[in-house]
Amino acid sequence: MPAALHSLSTRIYALVALAVLAAASLTYFIVNRASTEAYALRMGELRHITDIGRSHIEAYNARVEAGELTLEEAKIAVSQILNDLRFGDNGYIYAFDSDIVYAVHPFRPQWIGAESMRDLEDVHGNRIFDIMLGSLDANGHSESTIYFENPSTKEVEPKLTFAQYYKPWDWYLGTGAYVNDIEADIAKMRMEALGGLGVVLAALIGLSVLILRSTLPPLNALKGRMATMADGDLDSDVPGLKDRSEIGQMAQAVANFRDGLQMQAALEEEARVKDEERQRVVAILSQRLAKFAQGDLTVRVEDAMPEEFRQVAEDFNATVTQISDLMRHILAGVQRIEGESEALDASSRELGMRTETQAASLEETSAALTELSASVRNSAEESRAASERVKQASERTERGAQVVRRTIEAMRGIEESSQKISSITSLIDDISFQTSLLALNAGVEAARAGEAGRGFAVVAGEVRALAGKSSDAAREIAELITNASREVETGVALARDSGAALDEINEHISAINETVSALAEAAREQSTGLSEITSAADQLDQVTQQNAAMFEETSAATQRLRDEANVLAQNARQFQVEKSGAGMRRAS
Repeated sequence: MPAALHSLSTRIYALVALAVLAAASLTYFIVNRASTEAYALRMGELRHITDIGRSHIEAYNARVEAGELTLEEAKIAVSQILNDLRFGDNGYIYAFDSDIVYAVHPFRPQWIGAESMRDLEDVHGNRIFDIMLGSLDANGHSESTIYFENPSTKEVEPKLTFAQYYKPWDWYLGTGAYVNDIEADIAKMRMEALGGLGVVLAALIGLSVLILRSTLPPLNALKGRMATMADGDLDSDVPGLKDRSEIGQMAQAVANFRDGLQMQAALEEEARVKDEERQRVVAILSQRLAKFAQGDLTVRVEDAMPEEFRQVAEDFNATVTQISDLMRHILAGVQRIEGESEALDASSRELGMRTETQAASLEETSAALTELSASVRNSAEESRAASERVKQASERTERGAQVVRRTIEAMRGIEESSQKISSITSLIDDISFQTSLLALNAGVEAARAGEAGRGFAVVAGEVRALAGKSSDAAREIAELITNASREVETGVALARDSGAALDEINEHISAINETVSALAEAAREQSTGLSEITSAADQLDQVTQQNAAMFEETSAATQRLRDEANVLAQNARQFQVEKSGAGMRRAS
């Protein structure tokens, strides 16, 4: 934008020019609008005239329909009325049918009933009826403009025409009017509008000059004062305060602006002082927070603080104090956890060692019980074999009673059998002694196991009782063998009493058979009991091994807990806390 357009006077003149242009445009619009309205008004008058003619036609047509007149009589009567109808200086109505044959024309009687006038043209060569009929609307109305020589002025002028169609009679009613009077009125209107526009233009120019002379000097003074205010002069007076126009209001606004600048300067000074205080507070808090971030929980804010930051300092001190107390408790707890974890680790290791020792002892006991069970099974098998041999001896004794002559050979068989029985009884006696010893050891281990070994103690007592019975039976068998030996030695002398002796031997052998059978049954029961004891010992050994494995896992977990406690203690010791009961450390 050019610099000249920034001037207020230029803008005012431009505003005046814009107002003149707007007035001229408005005048032009009004004149054109008036011309259009004049033509429309004239066309409305023509339509009204044809409506009058149509009303006469409709009235006579009603009489034709009523039978008062014939159609030809009605047309003749209407033609006379239309010939006599006038308006203005030279206005008239004419009528023609669809073949463009005139039925009514007051100034061209020779055209009435004559040939078609379809080829009739205006001065410009335009076919009049093509124009009129070509502009018919849906209601049968036609508005058009043609050019003819005006009889009054002898000049070619435009002529407005209006026609409407009456279908029952096939008539077009038309009329027209020259527009020379409308153009004269429009020209007069234009001249009056131009004169008014000149007056308005002169008034606007004079008014603009008056406004500029009364406005620019005080505005320039205000502009100069605002320039001095921009340079820092906030004490000088503002010109134009007594002016009652908008300039005075502007001057008052400038004065208020000056007062606002003065207040703003004071506020800026106050804000500068407060900003310095804030920077000092921020520096203090930053220093304390840096120490706090390094783990120093003895730091405190005790510097002189502005009123708005005192609560912040108190909250900071309270927060650090609470965290310090919490960390002191955490340190104490961590130390206790560390000590307890070390004690728990030592106990776990000791318990693991004991469990391993117990597992080894139990494994040895299980192996011993397995061997004992095998021995008892062997004893049971030998007892059954002895029972079979005793039965054989009994059969031989029965046969010896019948065959006395074979006494000596039977005596020898008896002697051999007695020797075998003696070895068997010695074996049974040894088995009884070993069983008693194992039962005693099992009772001792059951006593060590406490409540869990009570069942083993009962089994050990039964085994010990069976061992005693086996020992007694073995002694009895040994005594019987001794007696049998004496009988053999004296058998020759007592041959005559061999029958009775053999009977007694048979009885003793039967008793021995029963005793050996009982001993075999007891050995079988011992074998079954020892098998159950061995199975229970094996299960106990497996449980003990599992417990040992669990103790190892527990020991490893305890070790990890102790390591984590050590790490936690090291991390917690990084914080500097106040000693319990000691004075508080002050931050520098």
